[in-house]
Amino acid sequence: MNYKIYISTIVLLSTFGCSQKPVNFSILKSAEADYFELKKDESVINDAPMELFKAGKLYGMTKGVKTQEEANHFAYMLKNQVDVAKEVANTKALKEKIVNLKENRAQALLDEKENQILIMKKEAEKARLEAEVSRLEAEASRDKLLALEELNAKQTNRGLVLTLGDVLFETGKSNLLAGSMRAIEKLIEFLADNPERLVLIEGHTDNVGSTISNLDLSLRRSGSVGEALSLKGIAIERLFVKGYGEAYPVASNDDSGGRQRNRRVEIVILEEGVDPNSMTRENLSQ
Repeated sequence: MNYKIYISTIVLLSTFGCSQKPVNFSILKSAEADYFELKKDESVINDAPMELFKAGKLYGMTKGVKTQEEANHFAYMLKNQVDVAKEVANTKALKEKIVNLKENRAQALLDEKENQILIMKKEAEKARLEAEVSRLEAEASRDKLLALEELNAKQTNRGLVLTLGDVLFETGKSNLLAGSMRAIEKLIEFLADNPERLVLIEGHTDNVGSTISNLDLSLRRSGSVGEALSLKGIAIERLFVKGYGEAYPVASNDDSGGRQRNRRVEIVILEEGVDPNSMTRENLSQ
C-alpha cells in the first residue's frame, strides 16, 4: 500500500470515528435512581414483589447499553416498570383500605346496634322499675287512705273529711289528749305521701256557753290540730285553720248525745289544685 494512501485512510477513519456523538446516559441514570428508590419502598416489597423483580431484571440489562437508542429504550422500559410496580402496590393498599373500612363500618354498625339494644333494655328495665315503684307507692297510698277510713274519714264534695271528736280534747280546753295521736299520725302519713293536697282544719262546738267563747274554743282546738301536724313535718303553708263555734251543728243541741257530736274538729283534705277558700263553710253556704 502507498504510504500516502495509508496515512489518508487513517486520517479518514479517525475523522469518521470522532464524528459520532457520545451516548447520553442521564435519562438512564434517572430511571436507575427511580429503581433504587423503589427497592426501599416497603409497600412495593410486600405488595408488588413480582413487579419489583421485573424491574430488577431490566436494571440488570442496562449494564450492556452502548448506544443512545438502547439507553433511551431501557430508560423508558425501566421507568415504566417502576410505575407499574408502584401502581400495583397502591392498588393493593387501596383495596385493603376499602376492606378495612368496610369491616370497620360493619363493626361500627354492629356496635351501634348492640348499644341500641342495650339502651332499649335499660329503658325497658327503668320503665318496669318505675312502674313497680308507682304501683308500690299507689298501694302504700291506698293503705294509708284505708287507715284514714278506719278513723271514719268520709269522701265528700269538699274532699276527704276526718272528724276528731270532743273526747280527744281536754274538757272545755283546746289541748289534745294522748289518744288523739293515733289519728294524727295516720293523717300525717297520708299528707306526707300527698304533698300537693292542702288541708282545711275547722273547729266546731255545741251551743253551751256564749257565742264568743265558743268561737274562741273552736279556733283554739283547730289551731292545736294544725300545730300538731306542723310539728310533725307538715308545711304550715298547707294548713288553713278556721273556727266556727256553734254555727254549723251536725246534730241537735237539745240532748247530750247531739251536743257531743257537735263538739268536733273536722279535717278536710282537699283535692289537688282546689283553692281552700272555695271550700270554707261560709263560701259554700252562699
